[in-house]
Amino acid sequence: MAVHSFQHPRLTVSLSLGHKYNGWYLIFAKPYRTADSREISRLDASGPFKSAWSTRPRFWFNPKARSGWELDGESLLDLLLSLDVHEPPLFAIVDHEAGVNKVEVLLAEHQLAHYCENCGRWEVAGDNALRWFMVHSDRLPRYICPACHARDWFGARLLRSLKRLSHKIFC
Repeated sequence: MAVHSFQHPRLTVSLSLGHKYNGWYLIFAKPYRTADSREISRLDASGPFKSAWSTRPRFWFNPKARSGWELDGESLLDLLLSLDVHEPPLFAIVDHEAGVNKVEVLLAEHQLAHYCENCGRWEVAGDNALRWFMVHSDRLPRYICPACHARDWFGARLLRSLKRLSHKIFC
């Protein structure tokens, strides 16, 4: 499966939803020469609001998150919730506290854009190349790209084997 990309009716660019480390991001679905970064806006709120995981990931949507494409009085969440009817919804609002909405991500993990923990690149929507490799699976999975995986495959595998062996010996 490929990364899910979407386009708001008012925009001419394709967008994707992704996460890196424990943050949620709205990104360009592919690199654009005129953009200095693929990241448009960090979506999750910082502070006392923590992300949670049920059967689907949930996080507190930052009410100050902006893309620059919102109309007057419209929030970024409003913009993302007003996608075309032909697009599957990205989020569902599941809670509200102190002016902040908790959203549940409705896309499956394999539809999200992944961030390479090693080289810092984002996965590209529409790229039918080999998908990225999961390297950590705590609260949110973490990934490395195929190029970094090929370069570090033996070292990373050896390190994981040594950790498992030391765990068996000392526990």
